[in-house]
Amino acid sequence: MPVAERRRLLLDSAFRVIARHGVDRATTRAICAEAGVTLSTFHYVFDSREALLAALVELGTEMELGAVESALAEGVSTEVSGRDGVATMIRMALIAYIDGLVADPDREQAMISLNQYARQTDGLAEFGAQMYRRYYAAIGEALTACAELAGVSWDRPVVDLAPLVVAATDGITLSYLNIRDRPVCVTIATATASLLALHIVDDARPSTR
Repeated sequence: MPVAERRRLLLDSAFRVIARHGVDRATTRAICAEAGVTLSTFHYVFDSREALLAALVELGTEMELGAVESALAEGVSTEVSGRDGVATMIRMALIAYIDGLVADPDREQAMISLNQYARQTDGLAEFGAQMYRRYYAAIGEALTACAELAGVSWDRPVVDLAPLVVAATDGITLSYLNIRDRPVCVTIATATASLLALHIVDDARPSTR
């Protein structure tokens, strides 16, 4: 097996172990058992457990951003107009995010554990901040695209609105992981879309990034 495949196998296995047991119990032995490989294979790919966890934080950030961008693209793919159209696009994007969460809750559970680990580890603390800044930027671009498709504009810069969407996805994630109730998550998504729609100006002025 090529080194790149072994690396991804170990990283995927580490995600699963962390989702079930947390970072502290994600030992090299537990990760290797999950992956079905020997300890020597692990040390051929990674210098240490800390090196694997650092790579996992970076991979998790990319996966999380990809999930958010995919959900946003799902919402913006529908061409509707006016204030209600924007609310529809935002709601669809959040529901796409919910569907991804329901399909793979372990990823989000692992990301919460990894985020806590990164904040407490020298050299990794900036990863969480970087991830959120990238969320804000991606969501800001999607909000601009929504307004342009609907022929309206926002009443303030989208950089001020993007954190509201991130707060909603964080709330949806924690709610689902704790009670596994999709309808509750949909209620949060609908309320968030309605709240954001209040910031729509019904004219065709360009949105401010």
